[in-house]
Amino acid sequence: MGSTKSVLTISHQYGSGGSRIARELGRRLGWSVWEKEIVRKIASQYKVSEEYIDAKDERVDSFIERMVGLFGMGGFESTYEVPPPLWLTDAQLARMTRTIMEEVATDGNAIIVGRGGNLVLAKHPRALHVFLWAPLELRISRVMETENLSHHDAERRIAGMDKLRTDYTHTFYHTSWNDLTHYHLVIDAGVWGKDGTTDLLAWALEHTA
Repeated sequence: MGSTKSVLTISHQYGSGGSRIARELGRRLGWSVWEKEIVRKIASQYKVSEEYIDAKDERVDSFIERMVGLFGMGGFESTYEVPPPLWLTDAQLARMTRTIMEEVATDGNAIIVGRGGNLVLAKHPRALHVFLWAPLELRISRVMETENLSHHDAERRIAGMDKLRTDYTHTFYHTSWNDLTHYHLVIDAGVWGKDGTTDLLAWALEHTA
C-alpha cells in the first residue's frame, strides 16, 4: 500500500486500546512500532537497565512524589516499581526520547506511540498525529480484564496513568496532552473497535495530503 505519510504518532487514553491498534497497524503496513522499543534503545545506548528506564518513562519525579504521598508507599509506588534515583534525570530522558523520535521519523515508515511524539514531530511534513479515546467505563472494563484488577483499582490505574501523561507533556512541552488542536485526527476507539480504528488509520495515512 502506498502512503502520502511516512510517520504516524498515536497518543491515547490509558485503556483505549492504543497499543494494540498500533501493533496491528504496524503489522498490516510492515511499519516499525516505537513504544517500549524506545525504552530498549535508550537502555542499550546508555547502558542503563530497561527496568530503570521503563519506570521513569513518561513520568516526572515531582509528580511521583505527590502520588506516593496520596496513595502511600504500598500503593502507587509499588504498582509502578519506582526505583531509587540514579544519574539519569527526567530532562535527560526526555531529550534522549526526542532524539530517537527524530531519527525514527527521518527513516520513515514508523508508528510512534505516546511520549509526546505529536509535539516532537509537530512540524514534520510527512507525519500524521492521532489521538485515540474511549468512554471511561469501557476503558475500566478493558483494564479490569487485561490486568486482572477490580473496578476500583482499574479506575485508579487509569486516572494515575492519564495524569502521568498530562504531567509529562506539561513539564517538557508546556502544553496539555489532551489539547486536540495538536492532532490531525481524533477517533473514539470504543465506537470503532480495534479493527475499525486500524482501518481508519490505514486509510488516513494513504489519503491525507
